[in-house]
Amino acid sequence: MTDNQQIATTQTAAPARKKDGTSSVYEFFARWPQLGLFIGLSVMIAIFGVLEPSFLSVNSLFTVLEQSSVTAILAIGLTFVIIVAGIDLSFGSTLGLCAVVVGTVLLDGGSLTLSVVTACAVGAAAGLFNATITIALRITPLIITLGTMTLFSGLALLVTEGKTLFGLPDSLGNLIGSKILFLPFIVFVFLVVLILAGILLRCTRFGLYCLAIGGSPETAKLAGIRTNFHIAGAYVLLGILAGICGFITVGRLGSADPRLGTDLTLPVIAAAVLGGANLMGGAGSVIGAALGAIFISTLQAGLTTLVVPAFYQRIAIGAAIILALAFERFQNARR
Repeated sequence: MTDNQQIATTQTAAPARKKDGTSSVYEFFARWPQLGLFIGLSVMIAIFGVLEPSFLSVNSLFTVLEQSSVTAILAIGLTFVIIVAGIDLSFGSTLGLCAVVVGTVLLDGGSLTLSVVTACAVGAAAGLFNATITIALRITPLIITLGTMTLFSGLALLVTEGKTLFGLPDSLGNLIGSKILFLPFIVFVFLVVLILAGILLRCTRFGLYCLAIGGSPETAKLAGIRTNFHIAGAYVLLGILAGICGFITVGRLGSADPRLGTDLTLPVIAAAVLGGANLMGGAGSVIGAALGAIFISTLQAGLTTLVVPAFYQRIAIGAAIILALAFERFQNARR
């Protein structure tokens, strides 16, 4: 054996450098972001509970779940879009448009079932429109959905002539305020969406193909996966969930405001990213998205319970969103 071969053999056989404790902990939580998020959420709840014991009451915790449900449902839908390496900024405006549709159908004498089905159909059409334009023009979805965000918001204002729709039937409010299996209706819907979305993502071809497309679109095409179909499906799913959220929001407020949902964009994106969604595509968790939404709502509710002024709440929530996006960026750089 020559000297060069001996050196090469020695280098190959050299033991890997041990990782320090900080690196190991980081990699553990990077691999299981939902666990770290759950621990952080638990610590935050405990801190708020110590500072204000009433925060730990059952009613208070259920209120937090109700407040986070719409954000969580939208974050679950957005997770699918992010997984296929897409992004959608228009889901808030889609929610507002669907809310107007719900109000219009009900005021015209339609049933609750017809109103929610129509809202979901409009949401699905909005999602399909986003996907079609993005795929056909091959323009980054960030730009496309920025435009459709304004478009859908304008349509909602056009339908109502800029007015909020009042005088909706009491049956809607009664349904949204009811309980199913001892759970508030909104929380029950959220849990159903969470379970079905988890099964869709991890136990069906659609979900697995979405993960494959986000990981490597070219490889997915070579494997015979209809990438455009599944990308469109992710956007349509988000649109349908926006329709459901529009129905829920109208029921909670008792009116249909065309401007509903416009303040949800950053919290929903932050919830998805906090839950482990990779903005580059190929990774995401519906459970993580739900935990992310609950984390943000808990932070807001806890600060409100402590009578923290609203402007400080906005600063804290904004900082949490920035930290979440910064962590996701740093995580990508380490991969």
